[in-house]
Amino acid sequence: MRSLPIVIGVLLMACPSKMGTKTVATGSGTGLTHLVKKTSVSWGFSPVGATSEVFLATTDETGAQVSHPVGSFPGTCEKLTAAKEMNAIIAAKCAPEGMAGVELHAVKQNNEIIVLKMSAATADPMAREEIKRVAITLGAAIEGAP
Repeated sequence: MRSLPIVIGVLLMACPSKMGTKTVATGSGTGLTHLVKKTSVSWGFSPVGATSEVFLATTDETGAQVSHPVGSFPGTCEKLTAAKEMNAIIAAKCAPEGMAGVELHAVKQNNEIIVLKMSAATADPMAREEIKRVAITLGAAIEGAP
C-alpha cells in the first residue's frame, strides 16, 4: 500500500502541467515528421517514323508520375548531360542522322519547369525558345532523374 502513493507521485511528475510549463523533446527520433516535397524530372521518347515524340515525365515524392507532351522532333532523341552554363536540370538532343538537330533543356523557375529548345549548332543560351511550362508543387526540391 505504501508503494501506491509513490507510483502516483512519479506519474504526476512525469505528466507535464498545462499551466506555465512546456515539454521540449530533443534527440534522435523525436519531433514531428513531415513529408519533404520533391519532384524528379526525366525525358521520355517515342519514335514515330522519322520523328520522335518527346515527353517530360514528373514524379513526385509519393511515386505518382505524370507525362507532359513536349512536341514532335525530326530524327531520334537521346538524353544529354545537362550543361551548367545552360542552367538546365536535364537535357536532350533530337536530330536526324548526320544533322545538328535541336537540344531541349528543362530549367526550373519558381514553381515551374520550363522546357527550352535551341539549335544544336549553337551554344548560346540566349538563342533558346520556350516551348512548354509545367507547374510543380511550390517549394518542392527538383532533381533530374538519370
